[in-house]
Formats: sequence, structure tokens, C-alpha cells
Amino acid sequence: MFEIRNLSVTLGGRQVLGPLDLTVPRGAFLGVLGPNGSGKTTLLRALTGVIEPSEGEVLLYGRPVGSYRALELARLVGVVPQQFSLDFSFTVEEMVAMGRYARGGRLRVGPDAAALSDGPGASARPDSPLVSRAPNGPGVAAQPDAAVASALAETRLTPLAGRLVTELSGGERQRALIAQTLAQETPILLLDEPLNNLDLNHQLEIMQLLGRLHSAGRTIVVVLHDLNMAAQYCEDLVLLDQGQVAAQGEPADILDPKVILEVFRVRVAVHRQGKRPYVTPVWSKSREGPPEGTRTGVHVVAGGGAASELLEELVSQGFTPTVGIVSVFDTDYATAQSYELEVVSAPPFQAFPAEAMGQMEALVEKADAVVVAPVFFGQGNLEPLRIALRAARAGKKVVFVARPSIGERDLSGGEATSLVEQSVAAGALEVPSALEAVERVL
Repeated sequence: MFEIRNLSVTLGGRQVLGPLDLTVPRGAFLGVLGPNGSGKTTLLRALTGVIEPSEGEVLLYGRPVGSYRALELARLVGVVPQQFSLDFSFTVEEMVAMGRYARGGRLRVGPDAAALSDGPGASARPDSPLVSRAPNGPGVAAQPDAAVASALAETRLTPLAGRLVTELSGGERQRALIAQTLAQETPILLLDEPLNNLDLNHQLEIMQLLGRLHSAGRTIVVVLHDLNMAAQYCEDLVLLDQGQVAAQGEPADILDPKVILEVFRVRVAVHRQGKRPYVTPVWSKSREGPPEGTRTGVHVVAGGGAASELLEELVSQGFTPTVGIVSVFDTDYATAQSYELEVVSAPPFQAFPAEAMGQMEALVEKADAVVVAPVFFGQGNLEPLRIALRAARAGKKVVFVARPSIGERDLSGGEATSLVEQSVAAGALEVPSALEAVERVL
């Protein structure tokens, strides 16, 4: 549908978009994401020809967007803008019927007409009595108001059809605007933050509506702020940052902690239990410096999934702890990876290699505190306890989560218990829970 080649847009002497290349294929359901000022709205305006490229070009059906007459373009592309004001006393039905203006005549798109004749929006039906009707011809069916009624029904506005637009709430106006655009019956829909001013119920209704329209064959490009909403409904996502494409692909590819941290300056946990991923934010930081209020000076001795709760609690309190030594197959390793934490890893089912122990020594030396999770210790993983003991003797804060007790977790013939007792004698603390361990290092 759209092909964007080396597009750049300069406004007020500043380049706000590009250079970028992007293709929107027929039948796409593309979500456009990015921070404020990243160029999302500018991209949509470039797709409709409202903004002329400073460099590059935007092609619609292989033809420059700027070469289309306004009426031609309105028969192909329906646009729901971010901001809209209508203060005249039209009814909702009359407002929606205005979307039929572009259907007052026959659809002509030159050599591409045949390609459109069998797709959504290809018909050019006469519209409501508000608009003068053209003579019927090929592809023109005499069904006045059918598209308006359908658009009202799809947006749940039929009961409000006779109400004045000036009496609508912000969310109701937004749905009326979407209904007006649907009444155009275009094969392409561009929506700029259509969920603004809508409560959660109506947000879901709109996204479900877009899903149905996409399933019926529409090509949809929608700008959204909500990462989770975009991931749940859009088939593909493009992430803009400072006017350029930072990432593009399926939701599972885009909802990546590294990508989101780089673009949004927000650390998130990504959850992949269902068919589509979703994120939960942990903390944010500015582009100019380290995370405000974050603490990085904690090393966690982990293993066997014993540290997952501890890691989550530390991260929720603003820490970015280092972790290790853990096997790459360990649940604690996966938890640390989900938060993009630095992890000292080791091959599974083997004694810890000297290199990994050296890495842990270095991290512990830099840390302000060491927290030892309630790990089961055997002869193969005693070295972290020895490192913790040396840290305690050096005067560093060392905290052991002591439930279950070390006696219940000691599979080393008593050596692990001895190392913990020596650490406590050197000044280390024992606490009953992960929560209290975090409180002790705050």
C-alpha cells in the first residue's frame, strides 16, 4: 500500500523525521510507537501528503502521494486525527454522514483502479442526503445511509445518532470521529492516537473494532502510546526514536527490555506467558544521566530460583543489582535477564570455572552490599559463600536470607553452615525474608 523511501521531513529548520525507509503492505495492521516528539504524527501526515518530504518520497499504490487529488486520496485513505473540534450543532448521524462526501462520485485512481476494485472501500456509493449524489455507474450501488448506519453500529453510537455533537463527552466525540472515518469506506485507515480520552472499556472496543476491520481486509496504521495495547492487537510494530526507526517487527521482537530501555528510558519486565507479550514498568531514567533515585551497589548470590523474589523486590525499589554465579539454565538467570541485570553465569552441572569466580569477586568488590539468597549449597557452589565471607571480613555489608535455615539447605556436609556462621561472626546479618533483606540495604 505505502512505500516510504529515504523519507526526511524538516520543520522550522529542524529535521523531525528521517531518514527512514518503511513499507506498509496490503492488509497490514501496523502500530506506530515511540516517545513524545519521536515523529509519529509527522509520519502519518507524510503518508497523507499533508506534509511534503524534505527528501525522499512516499508512494501510495506505487504513485507519489502528492500527485493524488484530495478527493481521490479521500477515497483510498481514511484519517482519524489526534485533535478534532466541531462546535456546530450537527447530530452524530449528520457528522458521520460527512464521511460520505468522498463517495459522491465514481472512484478513479488511474492505472491502479483494477487493483482496488475488489477490496474494502472500492465501492463508491451515494451518501446521505447531506451530500449531493452523483449518477449511478459501475461500482455505484443505491444504498443511501447504509455505510453511515454501519459505522454508527460498529462504534456503538447508534443510540446517540440523534444527539448533538456539542453534547457529547470527549470519548463519545472520539468514537464519532472514528465512525465518520469508517463511513468513507476506504481500504486504508490511518489513526493518530485514537484511544485518547477513552476509558479502558472504550479503548478495548476501538481496538477490537480495528481488529475486525483488519480481519475484513482493511490496511490499518495506528499511532499508539500504550505498548501493551499495541502488542495485543497489532500484527506488526514500528518503534520511532528521534525521527528514525529504532526497531520494527512483530510484538515479540519489539517488546524487548533492551529496546524499550534504549528508546523510552524505562526499564521493564517482559512477560510472555500468553500468545502476545506484555510489559510492566520498573523504573525510568532521563537521557542525560543515570536513573533518578536508583541504587546499583548490590550483588546477589543466587541459584536454583532462590533469588527471583529478592531480585524483583530489589528492582522494584530502584536497585539494579548484579547477580551470580548462576547456571544459564537457572530460573534466577532468566529473572535477571528479564530485568536486563548483569549476571555472572556458568555452564550447568559443572563446578564454577575460575573465570566466573573472578568476575563475581570483581562485582562484589564494587558493590556496597552483598545479599545471599536462600540457596541450596553443595560442594560445587561453595565459592560464592567464601567470597561473601571475605567481603564480611573486609567490612562490607553482607545480608543472608535465612529462611529456610542454612542447616536445611546445606548439602556440603556442614561446610556451607560453617561459612555462614563465620560470616555472621564477622558482622554479616541474617534476616528472615527477601523483603527484610532489601530493607537492610536501603
